[in-house]
Amino acid sequence: MQTSLGVYIEDNIIKYAKLQKDKENIKIENYNMVFYDGGLDQTLNRIISETYSYKVPISINVSNEIYNEFQISSLLNKKDTKKAVKIEYEMLCSEKDYNIDSLEHRYLLVEEKQEADKQKALNIIVNKNDISKKSMAFDGRKLNTITPISTSIVNLTEIQERENIAIVNIENKTKITTVIDGQIYQIDVLDEGMGMILDEINKVENSYSKSYDVCKNMTLYTQNSSELYSETSEYMGLVTGILYKIVQKTKEIISQFFSSVEKVYITGLGTCINNIDLYFQDYMPEAKCEILKPYFIGKETTQMPIKEYVEVNSAIALALDGLGMVNKEVNFSKTKVAGGSKGDSLWSQDISFGTIKSYFVGLGRSIKEDFSAPFQSFEKTIIRMCSLCVILAVMFVIFSHIIEGQITDKKNEIAGVISKVDIELSEIDSDIALISGRTATYNSLIQELTAPKEEIVDVTTKRIVSKDAIPNLLNRVMFAIPKKVKLTSIENTTATHIVIKAEAEKYEQLGYFKAVLTTSEILKNVKSTPGQKSDTIVQVTIEGDLP
Repeated sequence: MQTSLGVYIEDNIIKYAKLQKDKENIKIENYNMVFYDGGLDQTLNRIISETYSYKVPISINVSNEIYNEFQISSLLNKKDTKKAVKIEYEMLCSEKDYNIDSLEHRYLLVEEKQEADKQKALNIIVNKNDISKKSMAFDGRKLNTITPISTSIVNLTEIQERENIAIVNIENKTKITTVIDGQIYQIDVLDEGMGMILDEINKVENSYSKSYDVCKNMTLYTQNSSELYSETSEYMGLVTGILYKIVQKTKEIISQFFSSVEKVYITGLGTCINNIDLYFQDYMPEAKCEILKPYFIGKETTQMPIKEYVEVNSAIALALDGLGMVNKEVNFSKTKVAGGSKGDSLWSQDISFGTIKSYFVGLGRSIKEDFSAPFQSFEKTIIRMCSLCVILAVMFVIFSHIIEGQITDKKNEIAGVISKVDIELSEIDSDIALISGRTATYNSLIQELTAPKEEIVDVTTKRIVSKDAIPNLLNRVMFAIPKKVKLTSIENTTATHIVIKAEAEKYEQLGYFKAVLTTSEILKNVKSTPGQKSDTIVQVTIEGDLP
């Protein structure tokens, strides 16, 4: 259940209304209007105490706001539109010699009906000191929204999609809010209003409260009746003179639109004057003129006259801001408002989002939702989070596919390497088998070369050797030596003992040479030293005796 306190503040009058919302049902808990003389803080504290609104969100109005219109190209995106409005605003301040540092501004974007390539920015300028002064008066309270009453007043009525209306809010000044095709299209401020009337009557009555009672007891004559109350007749000329100016200017404003305005709603302090709606109707027969009643108040609802509620319409409209119907684009408060926003969906038109609209009906009330409106900060946060999740999910899927592809490629590459290694291992096994076979052969040859031989004692060592023995030996060695064996020296160490040093690339060649020396009986008692390999050459020493 939501509760909100709306407080409408003017120079010498405060209106307040406390609303309670349970789902779609809205109830007015408390309301009143008080005149005050300078003691704003004390009056506000009394109102908060009376309505028991110490922790209730409070919505108030800005004062003395200035309205301007800027034409902006509809082809610009949202960011460039914002820059264009800022430039127009700064140029206006320079032209009007405004101190831009002491001002704040907000704006609404609306469709320019007569120029398709244009959109209109309704710019609202407020003095920072005014906002600060009112905020300080609510120091320690939950001040939720600070908005112009001209935009909040539309909260009181349900506007159909193509309906054209004008809301004439007669407070101290008169503010006319014109709605074309369901969106706020123009805001006009007239100096004439109840402020002028009450000021003039106050000069005689010396009391604003009494001056207001005078107006409440006054009945305006119409074409069907010219009866006047004698006790108020002395002020009738004053009142009708000011009201006539308001009516004529209102008529002039609404007649300039390309679309006809079907209804004119009257609200504000001026509704205390009896027959004011009939007075407007007399001068504006082309439109239906009636008192603005809050849409949620049924005929069977109140024990008090409807007029009592209508007098505080401005406060009710502000309280509805606090219940989530605020248009955040024109909220001068920094506080975020919870809940849905009728203002955002109905009135804040952002052309760059298109103009798609859909409608829902619930509990007897038709709620228009304009999806072309800018999103609330909470909605933006949710959208950004969802977008981030989607982006992260997409990135995860993409990277997963990339990594999975890389893993598959690596697996295939590893399988190829393993297959190649297996082939090479198979070849190595074949080489090992071949080497093992040749090793056995080499070992047998080496054993044969290195095997010790029983020395045969030659008893004839001291015999005399024929002079042809050595030449014959060399001749026989020449024919027996293999081609790949090279003799480096032949030495006759004793009469019959010969030492031959030979070298070759392979052991078997030297083994073959030794075997030839033995088998061909070129030498006897042949033995050799183990082969010594240096680089690629195997060297061996072979000894034996002449036969």
